[in-house]
Amino acid sequence: MVRSLISGVSGLKTHQQKMDVIGNNIANVNTVGFKTSVTTFQEVYYQTKKNGSAGNNMQGGVNPSQVGYGTKLGAIGQVMGQSGFTYSDTVYDCALSGEGFFQVMDQAGNIFYSRAGVFNVDNAGNLVDSNGNMVLGVSGDATGVEPSSNRITFAIPEVLDNQASYSKVINYLGGEYPLTISADTATPDGNISIGFITGESDFAYMSGTKLVVQLDEANEYTSINDLEDAVLRACQNGGVELEGVIPLNIELDTVPPAADIPATTATNTMTLTDGTNTASLTFTTVNPGEYANSYTVNLRYSENAIETTAKWTDNGLTISVHPNATVADIQAAMDLAAGANDKYQMTVTSADWDTNGAPNIATLLETDGKVGLAGGSNNFFSDMVELLGNIKLTDGRVQAEQTVNDLDSVYINEDGTVYGVHAVHGIIMLGRIDIVTFDNPNGLEQIGSSYWRETLASGEPQINIAGENGSASVVSGALEMSNVDLSQEFSDMIITQRGFQANSRIITTSDTMLEEIVNLKR
Repeated sequence: MVRSLISGVSGLKTHQQKMDVIGNNIANVNTVGFKTSVTTFQEVYYQTKKNGSAGNNMQGGVNPSQVGYGTKLGAIGQVMGQSGFTYSDTVYDCALSGEGFFQVMDQAGNIFYSRAGVFNVDNAGNLVDSNGNMVLGVSGDATGVEPSSNRITFAIPEVLDNQASYSKVINYLGGEYPLTISADTATPDGNISIGFITGESDFAYMSGTKLVVQLDEANEYTSINDLEDAVLRACQNGGVELEGVIPLNIELDTVPPAADIPATTATNTMTLTDGTNTASLTFTTVNPGEYANSYTVNLRYSENAIETTAKWTDNGLTISVHPNATVADIQAAMDLAAGANDKYQMTVTSADWDTNGAPNIATLLETDGKVGLAGGSNNFFSDMVELLGNIKLTDGRVQAEQTVNDLDSVYINEDGTVYGVHAVHGIIMLGRIDIVTFDNPNGLEQIGSSYWRETLASGEPQINIAGENGSASVVSGALEMSNVDLSQEFSDMIITQRGFQANSRIITTSDTMLEEIVNLKR
């Protein structure tokens, strides 16, 4: 009787332990990187009531007779199978796709292993996990570096002094002239927008964060120094004081001699024909300048007019010619219309008018008598003011230490390599997260906090670059979910409950039988 009680008690104990494992699995159904455990039972030992014997010619063999003493816990094994991923918005969250573990080190220098890649960067630039332990691998440029178990610290080179600047290539009359405009000294205040416009005086003002520089279009700039002086004069006149920015330094890699690129005037030729005879008139502005490119000349016939007249309306010149008009008549009318305004002064020439027996002007004007002027420009340096337009000086800075917070972005490759994108330094390799594998990962010892520890059963860790030698690759912006299967756990829970219930019946039944034996004495 006592043996049956002992067997029943052992059954209760082992089923209770299995229930403890099931409870732990279910409790960790949402624990990142958790691996479920499976419980197995073993028989305890047996008492032999009768030994077995071999058979012979006279008598058959006898099997042994044994009575067992219950059950005991055989093993609690971990299921290391891959689970699914849950994706996050944090680039430092890392999951492992395949076999292997992250390495982390505590303050005492103990190295643990984990599948929970909830990482971040502390104030010292160390890559740490959610418990504050150091993530291990290689720091800095890991190109050609063997995988290791060193703590990963991100270091960004400091930025050096630099003047804010802007560069472009000026395309002018078929030539290309590299131009650089820079602030006076190195300072972040130099990162400003500048708008160059022309006007009737040198003047400057601030519009929000934009500096507007107006330069006198009447000035004859003959050198870069003239332009620099004009900008400084404009800022002084407008009361603009930007320390470290004004005066601007204007540089041309190739400065063309002013005499080689003279100012040009706007011009165009009008061709008139009656189908048989042809005459041409060439109109040219007297003074050079871009403004003349917007001029149009409209020639029309006035049958009853006794003289030729001309009139300006905005940028359009309308010339009304009388029946017997000559080129000289048209020129006189144009001069009268322009008056003292230098912008409107224009000449007209013809290689064949009045010389080839052209018919009456009225007949010729039946064709298109309208033409626009083009090709006008100032000299190179004054034109450059308009060519600059709106620019923005950038990369103005003073020397400063840099941290991870100064990076524009961070990304992690599948091989565990961590890169940062910096506004000044560009793409920087910050380090590499290395992965370890074991010959027998089921032999690792769980120590809590989603950590495992090496044991004799697991074998020694083998350090790899992620994705090499059969090790897992790194998935950035994701975390590995628990691999607990709730349907399986609930099924096991029902079976365990029934097993516990059955063993409890053994105890109560044995107790009833013992009670009957005790009652025999009555």
